[in-house]
Amino acid sequence: MVSRSGLQNLIMRFTKKYGCELKDKMKRIAYLDTVKLLTIFLVILGHVTQMMVHGWVVGEHLWKPIYSFHMPLFMLVSGYFVSDRMLNCTLGKMIIVKAKQLLLPVFTCTIVCCIYLFLVRESVNYRDEIIGNSWFLKVLFVFYVLFWLLKRTKQNDWILFVLSCLFLFFVPKGSTLQINLLWPYFFVGYLLKKYQVLDKMIGKWQTVVIFLLLYSFTYALQWNLKIPNIITINHDNLYNLWYLILFRYFVAFCGAMSVILLVAWVYERWPKASVLNRISSYGKYTLGIYVLQTLLIINIFPDTFAWYVESKWLLDIFVSPMLSFGFLMFCIWLIILFSKRRMLDLLFFGGQYYKR
Repeated sequence: MVSRSGLQNLIMRFTKKYGCELKDKMKRIAYLDTVKLLTIFLVILGHVTQMMVHGWVVGEHLWKPIYSFHMPLFMLVSGYFVSDRMLNCTLGKMIIVKAKQLLLPVFTCTIVCCIYLFLVRESVNYRDEIIGNSWFLKVLFVFYVLFWLLKRTKQNDWILFVLSCLFLFFVPKGSTLQINLLWPYFFVGYLLKKYQVLDKMIGKWQTVVIFLLLYSFTYALQWNLKIPNIITINHDNLYNLWYLILFRYFVAFCGAMSVILLVAWVYERWPKASVLNRISSYGKYTLGIYVLQTLLIINIFPDTFAWYVESKWLLDIFVSPMLSFGFLMFCIWLIILFSKRRMLDLLFFGGQYYKR
């Protein structure tokens, strides 16, 4: 029987021997940390609204706009932080480190959620729970592996971008967990970093206004035409609805860029504001917040504190934002608490936050 400390040391030795350190020792980018924190807040806000009694209907004016761009924004920022160090690692080493960072928290969260559902609910679809639990981290892991393989071909990035998108469109079940829908944003994030696009746009209020207007106009058009946020991409839809797919990509890209450039403009205008620096410091907890909100909001919240709010304006403007902010702060508090224990930090957060 392996003791807790023995298992912990075994995992650490294995990672040290066969893994590699993929985190660049560079200064954190404050405005992008804030973008990450804002995005995870939008995730929480969307989930809280939907988990309220009849929230799917009453709160649709809030969660539908959020769902039009928040996950593409997450993927775009994730692609932006793909490092040369990761690309220069061997495939095996990269998989080990990313599995520890992303898949171990998924495994832990899924087990805890399944135990909770078994104890509390009479009828549970464990198959859907296992597949969908913390799905974003699973997709992100797949993207890291796919991107590493593509970059090893030494082909032009634009050629790789186009061919990989087309490939995923035609892969059977490629729309599972929105893989083929989110992949372009991950790659675009990398291209934004490679060509320093954001650096050239930062501080220019004109670009902020342009993207805000583009998103407002295109999303209003999407709402009026009742175009769904997620369009299943298969052979038929790609052939018959290609214009809607491109339109959805554009809407989400404009929404993502609006958030990034607006936050960057604020930080450029007030670079030494202590409150902004404090907010950005919480951006490093994004993964942990995502894992904990999966357990707290998607599973526990509907069985305990969720209630029916008849007024959509009361729900959208007051109830959901206040509850979401409370959940966000509670998750940050739990992360700080859990990260004091090396094993808990390893299992729930991939060992990212523990400090000796």
